[in-house]
Amino acid sequence: MDRCPVVEISIQEKLRKTCPVIVLASQSPNRRKVLESAGIRVITRPQDIWEICGETEPEKVVTALSSQKMESYLRSPEFDPSLPAVAVDTLVALDGKLMGKPKDDEDAKAMIRSFSGRWHEVYSGMSVYVPQSKKTVVVCDVTRVLFHSLTESDVDWYISTGDPEGAAGAYKIQENGYKLIDEIDGSFSNIIGIPLERLIEVLSEDN
Repeated sequence: MDRCPVVEISIQEKLRKTCPVIVLASQSPNRRKVLESAGIRVITRPQDIWEICGETEPEKVVTALSSQKMESYLRSPEFDPSLPAVAVDTLVALDGKLMGKPKDDEDAKAMIRSFSGRWHEVYSGMSVYVPQSKKTVVVCDVTRVLFHSLTESDVDWYISTGDPEGAAGAYKIQENGYKLIDEIDGSFSNIIGIPLERLIEVLSEDN
C-alpha cells in the first residue's frame, strides 16, 4: 500500500450519531484512538482478566475472551447501565494457527516472515452492552490481509520501527505496517482492533 488506509468519514459520522459516548472495557490505546478519532467520548474501564479460555478455533477464542472482559465490567462497581460499552479481543491467524503478541524481536521476526507473500486473517471478537435493551451482543469480524513478498532487510527494518511490540501478529497497520501490505479484504478498523462497522450495526439494531 502506498498510503495508510483510513476509516471512512461516513463510518465515523454514523458511529458518532449512534453512540456519542461509549465505555471501552479495555486498556488498548489503539482502540481508544480509533474511537476518539471518530469524535466519540471514550470512558476507559480496563478489565484485569487472565485472557485464557478452553477454545482453539479463532472465532471462538476471540469471542470468549471479549465476553470475559465484558462480564468483568458488568460485575464491576464502575458499570454504568445507561451507557453503551464495548470489549474486544483481536488475534491473527495464519493457516488456522493463532498468533498473539510477540514475546521478543525474534518472535516478531518469525511472525512477519511467515506472512510474506501470503494471506492471513485478523479476527476480532466484540462484546457490546446495549443500554436500550440491557443485553450484551457478541459478534466476530474477520478481515483478510495480504502481505508483499518481503526481503530480510524489509523484516529487519520493520522490527526497528518498534511497531511489533504489543501488537497481535507483530504489526500495526495504522503505523508503519501498511507498508508491508499489498491488499486487505474487509474492515480496516478491524485490523487495528475494533470493527467499527459491526459496532454501528449492533448499536443501531437496538435503537
